[in-house]
Formats: sequence, structure tokens, C-alpha cells
Amino acid sequence: MSEESIDYFTLFKEVFDPKNRGYIVPAEIEASLIANGYLDEKNSVMDLIGYLEADENGRIQTEEVEALLHPDFVKLEEPSNIEDVFTNFDKDEDNLISVDDLRNTSESLGFPLSYRQAVLMIQAFDSDNDGKVNLQEFSSIFQAA
Repeated sequence: MSEESIDYFTLFKEVFDPKNRGYIVPAEIEASLIANGYLDEKNSVMDLIGYLEADENGRIQTEEVEALLHPDFVKLEEPSNIEDVFTNFDKDEDNLISVDDLRNTSESLGFPLSYRQAVLMIQAFDSDNDGKVNLQEFSSIFQAA
């Protein structure tokens, strides 16, 4: 992971496991999302958390979350593969992924995004702050993973 990229797992632990207990409780995550105004994102996050296996006490080990936030499946080795994926997202063929491109592609894949979710995802990798993601910025997503 490059120094410029965000370590989402470390950030997740700082927010949801600040005492370094080694586990999270889904109800605590849900309460935190609500308290911080992430109502649109709450259901999506909770659906993701629901895929993780909880122990008999309803706790999820943080290692399971790490596997979710550092997925191996996004490590594409060939630049042409990254370009192919980029092209699938670039619906209007302007060599940029816009919020609308992201929302349309995500919906067609069965993962609808709210406008706010799509904006936040674009902003996370939009290094030139033009409101869109170009191929170089898109490639950085996979280099960071």
C-alpha cells in the first residue's frame, strides 16, 4: 500500500475498536453510523457487516473486517485488465468516470448507490478535484489494495 493511500482497516479500527479489543459489535457500528449522520450509508454498511461471521456473543473479530477491507480480488496485475474495468464504468466514453457513470454501473451490477455514496467514492480517488476519476486515478485504487 502506498504512503499516499488510506489504510481503511486502520481507520476502521480507530473508529469502531478504539480500545483495541480485537472485535466489533454490529449494534455499536450501527449506532455510530446513525449518530454521525450516515443514514443513507447505514443499510449498505450493515449488509456488508452481515456477511461476516459473528461468534456466539455476536462479536465479529477485527481480522474478518481486515479481509473485507483489504480484498485480494482487486489486485489486477495487467494494466489492460484495469483499462477494461475502467471502460465498463465509463458509460459516456469520455475517458472519465463521473458520479452518474458510477451509479449506473453499480446499479447494473445489482449494487445501487445513493448520489451521496457515489460522490464520496469519486472524491476518495479524485486527486485533481475535477469531480471525476480518470484512468490514472482509477488505477491507483488497485495499486492501493
